[in-house]
This record gives sequence, C-alpha cells and structure tokens, in this order.
Amino acid sequence: MGNLHPDRPTHPAPLLLKTSPLTLTVAGAATLAIALLLPVRFHALEEKVLLAAGKGTPSLPEMAASLLNSEHLGAGLRIALLAQSMDIPGGSGTTASAQAILSSRRDLAWLGTRDPRLEQVLATSGLAFEKNVTAPPAILTLLLREPVRIRLRQTLKANPSPGVQSLLNTLDLRPLPPLLPANQPGGQPLEAVTLLAAHLLDTAAFSPALASELKTSAYAANEERSLRPLQPALLCLLSLARRFDYDSLRELVAGVESLATLDWLAGQVRSPAEPGDLLLAATLWAGPADRFTRLPESAKNPWAVLSSSLAAGRGSLELLIQRRCPVFSNPVSVPPALLPWLLLWEKPLLLLRALLFLLASWFLVKALWSILHATSPQTPGPWRPAPVFAQAILLALLLGTLPEPSVTQPKPLPNYRLSLALPGSPVKIEGSPRFSMEPTNLIALILFLATQIAVYRICVRRIRQIETGPGDPALKLRLLENDDNLFDSGLYVGIGGTAIALVLQVLGVIQPSLLAAYSSNLFGITCVAVIKIFHVRACKQRLLLPPAKT
Repeated sequence: MGNLHPDRPTHPAPLLLKTSPLTLTVAGAATLAIALLLPVRFHALEEKVLLAAGKGTPSLPEMAASLLNSEHLGAGLRIALLAQSMDIPGGSGTTASAQAILSSRRDLAWLGTRDPRLEQVLATSGLAFEKNVTAPPAILTLLLREPVRIRLRQTLKANPSPGVQSLLNTLDLRPLPPLLPANQPGGQPLEAVTLLAAHLLDTAAFSPALASELKTSAYAANEERSLRPLQPALLCLLSLARRFDYDSLRELVAGVESLATLDWLAGQVRSPAEPGDLLLAATLWAGPADRFTRLPESAKNPWAVLSSSLAAGRGSLELLIQRRCPVFSNPVSVPPALLPWLLLWEKPLLLLRALLFLLASWFLVKALWSILHATSPQTPGPWRPAPVFAQAILLALLLGTLPEPSVTQPKPLPNYRLSLALPGSPVKIEGSPRFSMEPTNLIALILFLATQIAVYRICVRRIRQIETGPGDPALKLRLLENDDNLFDSGLYVGIGGTAIALVLQVLGVIQPSLLAAYSSNLFGITCVAVIKIFHVRACKQRLLLPPAKT
C-alpha cells in the first residue's frame, strides 16, 4: 500500500523516555554484572595474574643454591627448608645438598657462615670440641654461654671504634623492665644482645642507616645514664637473635634501613604466624625490608599472599611489592594463556570497568525515577540529564568501591602495647589521638547521606508540584497536610538505616561503629527539619499570604 501521507514528517519518539523501568533495571543489572566479572580491580591484583608474573624468574631453590655456593649455609638451609615445605620442585634436592655441606664443613656448623673473629671466640670457649649439630643454632643460645660472652667482651674492648665502645658502656646502665641489669643474675640476655649488637656494628653487618640510628641511640643512653633510648632496639634484636642463626641474622639486618623497620620485623617474628623465614627470603630477593611494612595484611592468614608469591618466583614477589595492594580471586576463571596479557591491558580494562559502572548506574537511576514518578521533560526535578548524571556518578562510585578487597576483606586486629610509668621516672607517656574509620563504615555514611538526599529531592519536588499545580490555596494547604507523612519519611528511612547498620555490624559485614549506625538517624532528623522548616513552612506562608498586587 505504501505511505498514505508521504509529505507528513515522522518524528520518532525519544527512546529513553519510552523505555520501561523493567527494561532499564534489567539493562543496569546486566551491565553491572559484566563490570563485576571483569578480572581487574581499581586497587587490587588478581591472584592468577600475580602468580603468572613469577614464571621464568628465579625460584626459591635457586636462591638457596646460590647462598650455599657463597658459603652462606645458615640462610641457604633455611631457604631450602622453606622451599621444601612449599613443595617447590628442587626444594628437597637443595635441602639434601645443604645437609651434606653441613656434615662436611665443620667451620660452618655453628655460625652458618665464615666470621674469623667470632670463630676464634667460639674456639677458645670450647664450642669447637662439641658434637656435630643438625643445623646452625640460634645465635642467642651461643651467646648465653658465659665463656663465649667473656671472650667476646674482651675482644670488643680492644676495638677502638667509638660506636662499639659506646655500646659496651651501656652494659653498666640500669635497664627498664622486663630486662635485668647485665651485671646482675638474670641479666645474661641483655649482656648477650648488647655484645651481639656491638659485634654486628664492628663487622659492618648493619646497613649504614640502621648503624647510624643505633649509634645515636647508644650515645643518648650514655648521656642520660639510662638504657631507655637504646632498650627498644636491643629488645628487637633479642627477639631476632632467639629465632635466627648468625648467618641468617646478618643477612636480615643488612636489609633493614631503620629502627622502626627493625621493630616491625621483631613484632612479626614474635607473632603466632612466625613468618621469619618468609621475611628472610623476601628481604634477600627484594630488600630492603622497609618495603614489606606497607604490604596489606589479611585477618585470617596474613602471610598467605607473600608465601604464594615466594613460591611462584621472584617476579611475583616484585610485582606484589611494587603494587602494594590486596589480592583477590576472580569468580570467572581466566585461561592461562591470557594471564600475561591481563597485566598489559590492565589500564584499558579498568577504564572499561569504570564506564560500565557509570552506564549501569545511569540505567538504575533512570529506572528508579521512572518508578517513583512519571517522567516528563517539562517538569522540574532530579530526572533532568544533569542531576541524573550526577546521581549516576555517585552511585557508580559506590558500586565501584564496594567490590574492592580493601573494603570487603576483614582487617587484622590491632596490636596494643602497654606502657608503664615507673615511680620517679622523668619519662612522660603521651598519647597522640588519631581519628580513623574503616572503609565499610565510611561507605555506610555515604550511603545514608545519599539516601537522605534522594528523600529530600522527592519531598521538595512534591512541594513544588502542589504549589504550582491547579487549585486554590485552601486546596493546596489540605494537600500539604495530606502529604505530611511523606515529609516525615526521612525519619522512617533514618530509623531503618540505623537498624540495618546494627544488624550488619552484628553479622560482621561492617566493622562495629556507633557513629556509622546512628548517623542514619542524624541525617534523617536533619532532612526532616530542613524540609519542614525551610520548605513546608515557607510554602504555607506563601499560600496563606499571597503577594500583594502592585
């Protein structure tokens, strides 16, 4: 038949305005699902990508073999045993080689490496005539023997180094609890660790930065006639000396750049997880150890990611330290052949993920306002393109933040330290207040605030519709009274948000925080107060007192 009116122009109706809320919701949900399934995160690294970065790079058995070839039996044996415990290919063979070297090289059996000065001290103390050992012992067990301490102290007294002599002079100072004076019964650990620190300083085992801080603390202790400035460093070194043999301890402290990092290492070694060998291997591969203090920790297994990276290879460890971000496991399995490409195309995929979140938020916001009110280009309100786009951006930020592992993964419990003020001590214990908030609580605050802003916009639009709509002022006043419950909806939403937040805190979804829970009530009260005082009251006043005719 053809077109009966060929001259009449046809204008297609705007597609977006005719799209049903259900279609918008389905489109938003599908777009959101695609964004969530992409194997990238804004501040996280996919586990398989991390492990794939270690392929073709040196492995733990290779590092252990290199240490053994350079006469570092102590550290080499520890790394070989670590590789064997991880079931890395070659770990058992490297461990057998280390045991063979241990049985054939008696000069490496006690210290794990060559140190002529300390070897002479041990030989003159009678240790050289004892039976063979299965592994180099912890250095503290050797220094707790009185003949060894006597010989080592005599050797160090002949050293003209000011730093060494300053450390030796601290042996006469009275320590703070829990240490006992070095010249009294029970003071053997303090004497042993002080002599060890002096010997390590004498043999340049410390890094230059750490040696400078240690000497500064020793000078300050001698000036104050108190061991207080030096005691934290000695306690840290004592914890490490109880755990590591001499060779491993030297290799570890060589990668420490500050006393703060030394304190962090000692705290980790004292923890129930005991990641000493993991930290030793990581320091030897990707030192200094200061780089590991900023690695994110997990609450359940804090060292699982570091262990997996070490098992995968040196490249995996380097990538983990460079990124310093949480590791997640994507629900969609990525083919192994595509894993190397994911790291190269990570930034374009992140851009695609952000655009998908923004598009999904646009669909969901349009669907929400289509359900609440009939949209029309002539009516004022938040469904205009600019406000809708702003709301979509806020929703996209929220949707993009929630799946991040730094938000969803539980944080480890904080470590608390108690400081006791001794009677007569001039030291004042001052606490610096610090405000901190968990990301989940911060997201809850933003979500509650965004919800109240939406309620505020709905109420303001309803007030404008009544005021500008048809009818006399009396009818409009009755309509305002009829919608009084709508204007109180901020309170209802606020109470509901508080209840939901408390339930989520009990379930462990978000961290316990009364501020995050009751902020919903506070935002609701503020929203209702602003609506009724500045909008409803002003509207009623304009209806009761119409403007005078001029």
